[in-house]
Amino acid sequence: MIDPGRWNVAKLAAAWRNASPFAHVAVDGLLDAEALAALRAGITREPHWPNRGEIFEMMASAAPTEATLRAFIDTLGGWPVRAAVGAITGRQLLRVDGSSYVYLAGSYLLPHTDHRPGIDRKVAWIYYLSHDDAYTGGELDLYRCGLDGDGEIVTTEVTRTLAPRRNRLLLLDVGRTTLHAVREVRSGARVSLAGWFY
Repeated sequence: MIDPGRWNVAKLAAAWRNASPFAHVAVDGLLDAEALAALRAGITREPHWPNRGEIFEMMASAAPTEATLRAFIDTLGGWPVRAAVGAITGRQLLRVDGSSYVYLAGSYLLPHTDHRPGIDRKVAWIYYLSHDDAYTGGELDLYRCGLDGDGEIVTTEVTRTLAPRRNRLLLLDVGRTTLHAVREVRSGARVSLAGWFY
């Protein structure tokens, strides 16, 4: 389903190292049209529930059970893709997890980092499935953090905004200061799969 042999790993690794405000890189054209259509159809068969908290509101699945979604995540976690992502990020990656997300109008995810003490998340991933004109809003903001002498975050500033382009796999570094947010979706539905490499 995913062929990392088509990736220019050296170029992607250089983009990862040189990215600002923190390491990230996009792999465009991840799937062929047939595989993308099958995955989009799988999303419609996977149960999603309202998912609300202090900093987020969207529809989300549990760990997917629908066969096409499960195959995608299993392929992402298979050795060839893990090896390629490891070469890009300089991280040794052992496994991957993920879920499906649907951001309807009014959905959002406020600034946060995916770092959790005691949970060895190394690289976050997002794969976008919606047609680019199927919604408005939903961009991903990346923040530069200013630290005090104790290493605590004291200032934040959006310095990069990434469009959630269809058939794009986005990889993000996970650390204490890798703050990012999903802007509110204003109309339509922003559909993605997302999770972490460990």
